[in-house]
Amino acid sequence: MAPSEGTTDDAPPEERGRFAEVRRANRSETAEDYVEAIADLVAARGEARVKDLVETFGVSHVTVSRTVDRLMRDGLCVTEPYRSIELTPAGDAMAARSQARHLSVLRFLLALGVAPEVARLDAEGVEHHVSDVTVKAFDHFADARGVAAEIEEAPPDPERFRRVRESHAMETAEDYVEAIADLIGATGEARVVELARIFGVSHVTVSRTVGRLQTNGLVTTEPYRPIELTELGQRLAAESKRRHQIVLDFLLSLGIPSETAHLDAEGMEHHVSAATLACLAALTPGHP
Repeated sequence: MAPSEGTTDDAPPEERGRFAEVRRANRSETAEDYVEAIADLVAARGEARVKDLVETFGVSHVTVSRTVDRLMRDGLCVTEPYRSIELTPAGDAMAARSQARHLSVLRFLLALGVAPEVARLDAEGVEHHVSDVTVKAFDHFADARGVAAEIEEAPPDPERFRRVRESHAMETAEDYVEAIADLIGATGEARVVELARIFGVSHVTVSRTVGRLQTNGLVTTEPYRPIELTELGQRLAAESKRRHQIVLDFLLSLGIPSETAHLDAEGMEHHVSAATLACLAALTPGHP
């Protein structure tokens, strides 16, 4: 959910750094998914190769090779031409953390009553956007409802990662239309300069994003004129705000501190299915 126009450094803590935290989580997400997949492949087959990762993630050989190169530069894995990929101690540590976090999120979703196949899809994205404090609350929630501490995981499915990629593709559009709606509600208009301030990015980045939104029929604008939401954009903004509020209110109901809940809800809202959202609403006071 986008902060209102009045958000400044004097705003409440939960209104600061939300989009920066989501961007940080998105940057680390690929690395975490890859080291986890490499660890799983080594455990199951004794080795991990580029072709195995292509099959796991449902992407091209070139995409996997480039990602593995980045992991090597970051000290997370080692490999040589025509050799298997091995995790470094840092990669092993990251994989272990990612696997534990994934299990916690999956147990939580199952404790909500989400169907296992839906829970596995949602967990793949949610796990990267919740803090340690929230993960601990999820563990308590699952423990209280008797969900087993160990769950037999299904083999990695390209569908899970495809869903995450689709969610990311929508994430920017949803955040921008919310921000535009908030600005119009607060001041009567939305301009590039204000969106740049809210998201902490350059005017060029905002202009390019607004251009994509216009191409997708979500906004209208002209040079030196405010940005207006189309009817489609207004509907998307309203739905995004509704999703954000349900996730935020549920996290607060678990006793998660306000600042942490606001940060986690900002990323989590884009990765929960309609089924999971309905379960969260059903357990949250004030949501039918």
